[in-house]
Amino acid sequence: MTTTTADTGGLRQKVVGGLGWKLLSQFIAQGSRTVVAILLAHLLTPHDFGLAAMALIFTGFAVIFNDLALGSALSQRQTISEADRSTVFWTTVTIGALLTLVGLALAPLAGSFFSMPAVTPMFAAASSLTFLWALSATQVALLTREMNFRRLEIREIASTLFATAAAITMALVGFGAWTIVGQSICAAAASAFMVWRLSTWRPRWVYSRESLRTLGSFGIKTLFSKSLGYAIVNTDNLLIGRYLGSVALGEYTIAYTLMFLPAARIAAPIQTVFYAAFARLQSDPIRLRRAWVRGTQLVVAINVPAFLGMAVVAPDFVPVILGPRWEPAVPVLQLLSLAGAAHSFQTLNWSVIQAVGRPGRVLRFMTFSATITILAFVLGLHWGIVGVAGFFAVARTIAMVVFTWTTCRTIEMPVREFVWSAGRVGALSLPMVVVVYMARVALVHADVPAGLRLAVLVLLGTGVYAGTVAWRAPELLAELRGLFRRSNYAS
Repeated sequence: MTTTTADTGGLRQKVVGGLGWKLLSQFIAQGSRTVVAILLAHLLTPHDFGLAAMALIFTGFAVIFNDLALGSALSQRQTISEADRSTVFWTTVTIGALLTLVGLALAPLAGSFFSMPAVTPMFAAASSLTFLWALSATQVALLTREMNFRRLEIREIASTLFATAAAITMALVGFGAWTIVGQSICAAAASAFMVWRLSTWRPRWVYSRESLRTLGSFGIKTLFSKSLGYAIVNTDNLLIGRYLGSVALGEYTIAYTLMFLPAARIAAPIQTVFYAAFARLQSDPIRLRRAWVRGTQLVVAINVPAFLGMAVVAPDFVPVILGPRWEPAVPVLQLLSLAGAAHSFQTLNWSVIQAVGRPGRVLRFMTFSATITILAFVLGLHWGIVGVAGFFAVARTIAMVVFTWTTCRTIEMPVREFVWSAGRVGALSLPMVVVVYMARVALVHADVPAGLRLAVLVLLGTGVYAGTVAWRAPELLAELRGLFRRSNYAS
């Protein structure tokens, strides 16, 4: 039996519907994750956050190798067979089990590397994540290929809420750093359970070396690209934990968790929707270019004002929301917000290049990006976590410029056209930044309490940004409203 995805009829409706479900899911998921992060910041110490970050470093790397990027190949191919599906599943589950065993064996070494014996049992427990993720990877890829985002997001919402309840319970009971590790395990287990309930596909006792070879030819370059991507976003944790200690890593982690990571998680589902759409449009370059630009504008319109706004209000946000003991994270949060703003402009670049079957070009860029980012982390260590965050912001900006040029070249789009289209949306945030900054200076001078000041600045920034968009880009505001209406309808 062979499935074909060449037909693009109703593609816009599927994209809009998928984004609606993604927005609903991320509103619930990120809202609950943010609430939990804030609660844990009050219940746990920077040392606890640092220990958990050390324990979870391996799992992020291992998940990349779970399916050898075969899931991406399933989504990208225009036709797949039952042999392809089952081969990917059995390969993924086998690798997941092996990586769990490797994690168990490496656990004592992890404790020695960080000079933290408490990391060893948590590292061993976190190794189970690779097998749990492997159980659901193929079904997720198939649902993505079908653009059945309703079922994917029901799974995301349910697993997040379950993990949220578990984390709060563990923190209140006094599990310390184990709370964060346990939250990840509960989320992965619930996700695997839900996707098996919601997916109608079941693997057969079929294994094809030919399927593995053909899918692997695409997947191997994607695998290396994802490995380099892991190095980009996790080498900072490795270096900080090794050379600056658990407290510094905890302060860095809370800043990353509260700003950069949520925005990345919001962007990731959007990437998923557009990747499936780009794959269907790979034979229609005009529509492909238009979709890439429009998708990037949506990401920029959502993420950039949030990042830049946080950079301004961070001195009030951290002590009011997290508590005074987290104040060393303020400059880190500000610098990571600037890095996130730059990264927003390249969110969909990977998806569109992969969708047109050019993983080699992604790999070359990721090699460059990993090199300058790791070098930035090493140089930044001299100035502590603030230096690491600052150099990371510089590296992200350089990478954004290079990746944008690479993407435009790949899909034969004039760079100037993309810069104008995305840049004018990003510029809509600048009036908000100026107004909020000046208002904060005035409120500080007037000795307005930090809590009231934060509330006023958030409301002011939201109003100014909404007004600017309505004035300068009403069509964008209408599209955003349409997506939110769709998400409300989906609920």
